[in-house]
Amino acid sequence: MVVLIMLIGAGLVYWAVGQLYARYWNKGLSVEIRFSSDHAVKGDEIELIETVANRKYLPLPYIYVKFQTDKSLFFLGKDGSNAVSDKAYRNDVFSLMNYQQAVRRIPLRCTKRGIYRIRNVQMVSTGAFMGDVLAAESAQDAVITVYPKTADTDRLAVPFFQMMGTVERNKYLYEDHFMFRGIREYQSYDSMNQVNWPATAKSGQLMVNQYNESTCQQVCILLNVEPEGMIPKEKLSEESISIASGLAQMFIEQGIQVSLLSNARNGETGEEAVVYGASGLAHLNNVNTVLAGLDLSLSVREFKDIIKEMQNGVYGEDYRAVPGSTNMTYIMISQNRRENLKEGYRQLTGGISGNVSGGAGNGGMWIVPYFIDEREEVFPAGMTDSMDFTAWEVDRNDG
Repeated sequence: MVVLIMLIGAGLVYWAVGQLYARYWNKGLSVEIRFSSDHAVKGDEIELIETVANRKYLPLPYIYVKFQTDKSLFFLGKDGSNAVSDKAYRNDVFSLMNYQQAVRRIPLRCTKRGIYRIRNVQMVSTGAFMGDVLAAESAQDAVITVYPKTADTDRLAVPFFQMMGTVERNKYLYEDHFMFRGIREYQSYDSMNQVNWPATAKSGQLMVNQYNESTCQQVCILLNVEPEGMIPKEKLSEESISIASGLAQMFIEQGIQVSLLSNARNGETGEEAVVYGASGLAHLNNVNTVLAGLDLSLSVREFKDIIKEMQNGVYGEDYRAVPGSTNMTYIMISQNRRENLKEGYRQLTGGISGNVSGGAGNGGMWIVPYFIDEREEVFPAGMTDSMDFTAWEVDRNDG
């Protein structure tokens, strides 16, 4: 009889402990997932930081933290991610005593541009006596923006030396210091006599005055991701995005206003990329953020339609080509070279690609990315065309 009572008592205790553990195991338990940086560049190595805290007396012998992210974030080390389809899955185990916190830093490599989020994690425990499976979820807001790797614009040194010389001369020749426009952060190319000292004292960082220009020189990057044929060539489109990033950085470093128009669309909003003209480091980050968010799997419009909208003032008067004007220099990046696109571009540039001084039109340059082994197909010998293309070779086996 005594033995039976003891067994019943032990069973009640076993049941009670199990029930209490199941009820309170995730009380005071918190998980935070964050990246070591808000943004990175394709190819960079950063860290994913996991912080798990147990703020109660009840210890947690085993707690599994599970989440998924895009496989383009490649986890490094022995415990790397398990990639399935387009996702990478993590399953990290922690053991926490009462009122204990554990922090784990997981190195990873950003292998592709994009905006990546971790929205929730799953916490799993084995129960007090390892016989049960207890689970709970925790909402997260971890996000990292991976900028495209900038293309080496030194490959265009000769034509851009001529272009930038003209653009810079126009910009600084016509600046009107009697037409105050606003205040922005100091850049390395600014003169100290432009510093606004009251604004600097208020913000805690150097700020400079901006002035309107009699002719406000801008560079507009036209990014067309339409394929030349029926079959999309994603690598050429990715290279086009990298070229756009490199050009934006090059011109902004020279203090030139840069705008961007593209038929590529944002993966979350579905909207086409439109970045209005500005300059400065913050604007460069904005351009790269827009480029990072482009989803090449989405359908795109023919770029000739965007050019027509520019001519009709859909994007504002600053983007409307005016004959004889030197306001805007257009740089087109397009593997597609259809006749209707050529005609639209001729109208923007006054009929002559490479005309950066204004002349009969605004002037610009057309960059054509192509695979090295397809050069004869893209630029056949003896090709006669009034449109001057600037060739950009891409090795299909590189990277």
